[in-house]
Amino acid sequence: MENPPSKNPEHLGTWQDKLLPYDFLLEKSRETGFVKRFRKLNPVYLSYILIFGVSSHGRPTFEEIYRKYIDFDSNPKFLKSITIQSFKKRFNQDMVNFLSFLLEHFINEMILECPAQLKNQAKRFKDILIQDSSIIRLSQKLSGDYPAARSRDNAAGLKIHAVLSARAHSVKTIEITGERVHDSKMLRIGREVKDVLIINDLGYYSLKTFSRINHYRGFFVSRVKTNAKPEVVSVVSGQISKKLKKSIDDKNYPNLSSFLEHVPKKGIYDLVCSFEIEKAQNRTNKIPIIEDYRVVCFWNEKRSTWHVYMTNLPADKFNPDEIYELYKYRWIIELLFKELKSDYGLGNLLLGNSPLAYIHIYSMLIRLIISRNLYSWILTKIEPDEREKYGPMLWSKVFAEKSNEFLSILHQNLFGNKDVLERWNWLEKSLRHLAKSRHEKPRFSQRFTVF
Repeated sequence: MENPPSKNPEHLGTWQDKLLPYDFLLEKSRETGFVKRFRKLNPVYLSYILIFGVSSHGRPTFEEIYRKYIDFDSNPKFLKSITIQSFKKRFNQDMVNFLSFLLEHFINEMILECPAQLKNQAKRFKDILIQDSSIIRLSQKLSGDYPAARSRDNAAGLKIHAVLSARAHSVKTIEITGERVHDSKMLRIGREVKDVLIINDLGYYSLKTFSRINHYRGFFVSRVKTNAKPEVVSVVSGQISKKLKKSIDDKNYPNLSSFLEHVPKKGIYDLVCSFEIEKAQNRTNKIPIIEDYRVVCFWNEKRSTWHVYMTNLPADKFNPDEIYELYKYRWIIELLFKELKSDYGLGNLLLGNSPLAYIHIYSMLIRLIISRNLYSWILTKIEPDEREKYGPMLWSKVFAEKSNEFLSILHQNLFGNKDVLERWNWLEKSLRHLAKSRHEKPRFSQRFTVF
């Protein structure tokens, strides 16, 4: 296989050359075993097609991907292009391994090069990590390998477990499992959580996990399960009756649900509650493990219900409103999954082949990381008072719509003779203009930019 045409010096140093270097991709395709002998298939060109060439807001077909690859590969060495049968055979586990490696590489690059700083109360932490998962529906043909968890029919699905870094404004780790793997099994807590705030959804609710985070001097904020029965041992703030106060002072601690039934349905209650981390085991003579954590309760007037959060953040440094604001960071990862599914078409291909399903998922995850990388890079080129206009959700729509322009420039960079740097500058200007022109009044979900 011939190398691509040489580039002029003026074309070097662009964002594309830094993030998608031809030689690097070619070398890693060899190391991962995706390419053993170079023939008619160029793994770099195929990577570009999978990341940028899949249609947005539609259901792309395998034939469409093949046609785009043939259009892209202008190598004059071959008079006859690779056949669709040979092309399809290359979509195997070796390609999955190659794309999996690239995803990890791009994530690491994003984390290392991130110029962001957390703002307001969030800057007290080394980072804020948000964990969540999302199910990707597959063809019924794969129901035997990847059975659905909550479906009565023969549905199939994979689950993406993601940890998002608020500081990097990007994914920190991603793991793909079967749909039936429980979220709580994906949590790994160690010394690296020191001075880091971890925000979990109820799917990750685990008292043992919270205890480990606390042990390693990390921090957490989580909703409390409705069936949890911690005992209220003290009231930091909030009006309670004399009878309830006397009961607590006499160490007749009410459980949390009983406490909330006997207080006015309004305002905020900042409490200290006792949680049973591990029950007593008579056969081994183990005593129960009991730990106290802070519980903050907010009355939602519109829904007539309590919103209850537990945390180990100290009351003298974080007031209840700050706890509530910090928990809102969880919506960042909700928006990330929405971006993947609505703007990048993740899940649109109900593929009946396991490697094809993984290839589609990894390609779109790589596309997401690259989009976030360019988003962060462009924000550094914008005046600070203008950055709020570049919301991540609006950005993702613009990036998705411009994906074919990326392909065009990548192609010209390899085979063209015109000034590619000028085209990159034009694309950056176009992205910047469109993202700003579509700006509306910032929604709740767009207030979490960390620059």
